[in-house]
Amino acid sequence: MLWSTFARRYMFSPKSHSVINIIAFVSLIAVAVPTAAMIILLGMFAGLSGTIEELSAASDADIEIVATRGSTLSDDSIATEDIASIEGVEHVATYVEQSVIATAAGRRIPIMLRGVDSAYFDVIPVAQYLQYGRLESVAAGDMILGAALSGSLAAYGIGTQIELYALNRKQLSTLLPTSGISRLTTRLGGVVNANAEINSALAITDIGRVQRLLNYDGRITAIIVDVNDNADIDAVERSIESVVGTKADVLTREEQNASMNAILRMEKYAIVLIGLMIALVATFAIVGSVIMLITEKQRDIATLRAIGANRRLVRNIFVGEGLLLTLSGVLLGTLIGVAIALGQQYYGWVRIPGNSMLESYPVKLVTTDLLMVIVGVTLIGWAVSALTVRARLKQL
Repeated sequence: MLWSTFARRYMFSPKSHSVINIIAFVSLIAVAVPTAAMIILLGMFAGLSGTIEELSAASDADIEIVATRGSTLSDDSIATEDIASIEGVEHVATYVEQSVIATAAGRRIPIMLRGVDSAYFDVIPVAQYLQYGRLESVAAGDMILGAALSGSLAAYGIGTQIELYALNRKQLSTLLPTSGISRLTTRLGGVVNANAEINSALAITDIGRVQRLLNYDGRITAIIVDVNDNADIDAVERSIESVVGTKADVLTREEQNASMNAILRMEKYAIVLIGLMIALVATFAIVGSVIMLITEKQRDIATLRAIGANRRLVRNIFVGEGLLLTLSGVLLGTLIGVAIALGQQYYGWVRIPGNSMLESYPVKLVTTDLLMVIVGVTLIGWAVSALTVRARLKQL
C-alpha cells in the first residue's frame, strides 16, 4: 500500500534533526523493555504453574470420587470394576482417611492418616518421591511418612514403632472416655520427600488396619482414578458420572484444586494487565517521535495534498510510522525476552537459594502467552499513534 511505502521511507531515512533519531531510538527501547519483561514474567508464571501441577500430582489423583453427603462411602456402593472398564482409565484405587493421634519416641502429634489399598501406588506416584524404605511394606501394616512428619515424630529409622490413637465410635462413653479410644501399633516402613505439603502431611498405611482402627468397616473416603495421558479427561469424567449417578461427586484434579487454580488465573491476568499498563505508558514515547516527524515533514504533507492525497492517506502514513516503531520495539523485546526465558529454562541461570527441590526458577514459554504480549503491545502502539496523528494533523 502507498502509505506503507512512505512510512518505511520515513522510518529508515536520515532525519534533518538528530534529536528525532534519538527520540525514535528511545521510543523503540521503551517499547522493547516492557515487552521483554512481560514475556519473561509470563514464562516464569507458566513454569511455576506447571511445577505446582506436577507436585500436586504426587498427592491428587486425575479423578476423585467422593461422597455427596457425609464423609464416607460404602465400599460396595460403587462398582470399581465398572469404572476400571471405562476407556481411558488406567487404574482405580480406594482409600479411607481420618485425623488421628500418632506417638513415637515420646512425641505426640495429630496427623491425617490415610489407609490405602494395593492399587493406590499405581494411581498416585509416591514411588518417585520415596527417600528410603519400601512401599511394599504398607501391605504388611507398616507406615509411610512424609519427611517433615517423620522428623516431627522423631521416627527416623526403618522399623521405628509408632502408636496410633483414634476415637472408637462404637464404644464412645462420656463416663469412661478411655474406653472410646482405639489403638493401633505400626512401624515406620519408609519416608517420602516431595513438596512441603506432602512432607508435612503424608501418613499412609494399609486400608484394612485403618478401617479397623476407625471402626469404618466397609467404608471408604474416596475412589481415585488414574487416567491415560492420551485420554480426554472430561470424557472419562462424564463416563464415570454415568456409572456413579447421584451416589457421589466426580472431581478432576483441576476441580479438586479449584481455589488454587482460580488464584493462579487471577495472578496471571494481573501480570498481563499491569504489563499492558506499563506498555501503554512506554508507548507514549512514540508520541514525541511522531509529532517531531510530522513537524519536520510539513512540506511533504503540503506537497502530497497538492498532488491530490487526501487526509486519510496522510494520516495513515504517520500512523504507519508509529506502528513501525512499535513493531520494531516489540520485535526487539520479543527476541530479548525469548532469549532470556529459554536460557533460564534450559540452563537455569538464576538459582533458588537454600535447600529446595528446584535448583532454579522454573520457566516455560507458552505460544499463546507470547502471541498475547505481541498483539497486546502492538495494538496499544497503534492506538496511541492513531490518536496522536489525528490530534496533530488537526492543528495543521
